[in-house]
Amino acid sequence: MIIKKEGVINDIIYNNTVYHNGEYRIYPTLSQLKNLIKEIIQSKATTECIRVTPFYNNAKLNQQIEFDEYMFYMECREHVDDKSVENHIGLCIDKKYVDMNYEEIRLGKILFPLCKNKDTETYKKSLEVYVEFLYELIPRLMEISKSKMELKDEDLAFGYFCFEVQSE
Repeated sequence: MIIKKEGVINDIIYNNTVYHNGEYRIYPTLSQLKNLIKEIIQSKATTECIRVTPFYNNAKLNQQIEFDEYMFYMECREHVDDKSVENHIGLCIDKKYVDMNYEEIRLGKILFPLCKNKDTETYKKSLEVYVEFLYELIPRLMEISKSKMELKDEDLAFGYFCFEVQSE
């Protein structure tokens, strides 16, 4: 049973990702995720954290790959400064910020943003940047899926990307 948590964004996510009185979870497609994020942005609210984990599912092969390393994880805190952002990204990537290359820092800032509690503008911008980034990320994930799952061209039509969305 999936428990409905308190809060505006938690309600939005629950209502869009759970059905049959909390017994089952819906994993939105890219289009559904974009609509869900649009609804979150329009709420002009924030929440403690939000996680979006992409995965690829292929019905023909009855296989799926979850991409935890490309999870979007935004956290809202009482205090946010450059040092806390660097520490947060380092923890999420499991590497010291000073040891990261440009691409790791760029991805870290997109995938693991921090915002202050109730800072709806930063929250909104971080979600918008993530949605835009998905157009770069999905082709990359497709290549990884093709390689790891040994997909043939005729298998591709039976697959799709979807997302697990959680919040607190």
